[in-house]
Amino acid sequence: MTPQLLPGCRHRPPDEPKDKREAIRLRNRRAIITAAGELATERGMDRVSVNDLAARAGVSRRTIFNHFPSAQDAVFEYLSELVAGLIDRVLHELPQPAAPPDASLGDVYRQLIDALRSRSLIDELQPMFSVDVQDTPAASLWGFRVTRTAVQRLHEVLRERLPQYTPFQTHLVATTVINSLAECLDEWLARTGGVLDEQGRQTWDELLSTALDVLGCGFDS
Repeated sequence: MTPQLLPGCRHRPPDEPKDKREAIRLRNRRAIITAAGELATERGMDRVSVNDLAARAGVSRRTIFNHFPSAQDAVFEYLSELVAGLIDRVLHELPQPAAPPDASLGDVYRQLIDALRSRSLIDELQPMFSVDVQDTPAASLWGFRVTRTAVQRLHEVLRERLPQYTPFQTHLVATTVINSLAECLDEWLARTGGVLDEQGRQTWDELLSTALDVLGCGFDS
């Protein structure tokens, strides 16, 4: 199945600018990212060449390099948008904060648990499993950037709902939650090899429940 940019992604392109040159630049960038996701899913990340990417996106090689240092960087951007979209959809499902805010950390955490459990996260992340991301410095940097983005987004939400806590406290919570989800994904991949069948979904549910229960004990203490 050809992957598409997930709906609700906060990194969807903005309204087309009035400046014609800028509009063309944004359209080309979107075409490159979409083509990168398609090719990586079909062939594997290490087999996406600049020539193939240019042909699929309908742009020149020079245009590719105007936007990305390499074809693989375009694939990383596609994956980043996929993850960022999922993060924002989960956070969007949280109830609006009360005014004046009086929720406790435990209250907000339980809301976050409900939002996480209401979605089939492993299914929504499935397009990532079909892209063979090699263990390289670029991949490590990408993983760090995605994790940092997720922490920042969750931290913004926690700061809005929990102004009685210090930024350091809410940042610690955001970091703990996001890193725990990343650990769940790593363990799931190790156990299942990335096979998303009924057993794979059950394994994910068990890992997620374990992580959320352990974290919940700490936040409610």
